[in-house]
Amino acid sequence: MIERISGRVIEKNPTFCIIENSGLGIGVFISLNTFQKIEQHSSQENVTLYTYLHVREDALQLYGFGDEAEKRMFQLLISISGVGPRLAIAILSGSTPAELEAAIAREDVGMLTRIPGVGKKTAQRLILELKEKIQEQTQIDQITSAVSVPAAHQTKVTEAVLALVALGYKQPDAQKAINKAVARLGADASLEVLIKEALKEV
Repeated sequence: MIERISGRVIEKNPTFCIIENSGLGIGVFISLNTFQKIEQHSSQENVTLYTYLHVREDALQLYGFGDEAEKRMFQLLISISGVGPRLAIAILSGSTPAELEAAIAREDVGMLTRIPGVGKKTAQRLILELKEKIQEQTQIDQITSAVSVPAAHQTKVTEAVLALVALGYKQPDAQKAINKAVARLGADASLEVLIKEALKEV
């Protein structure tokens, strides 16, 4: 999996850019929000995008995001039946991740349908399928902030969640269990200890 890419932007438009990396020109589909961030860099500066590789039978498509919040929202969007990568990018071009989260949390169908490409049924599906997931992620962010977890510890928490998922637990349950383990033991606890403590919760 290609998680991120850095390099000089040699071509760009509001939906697509080409980043030169080690002599290769790599095409990346982007949202309007990410395009605006790229525009703030000079042509000689390196740009870093968080990426998602979408695999199809007839193509490999790389999608890029200016920050992790946008990538995370993209992944939530494409987890919904009927929402593909292109529509997800269109949705992210019409609203920031924070605005989307707020609209979904307050079940604001009107705001969502003002985004190009989102009809009433799609808006209702976004609310139905994402509201709980967003609330769970917000809880994770709040715990992370409360215990002042540095980047290295954030990675450890993510690895702990993935470990529980690999053991067969559902991701929401794994996240809740790890959250509680972090709250009790602190961010300095080892990965193994966090997992053992979380297993008591699932």
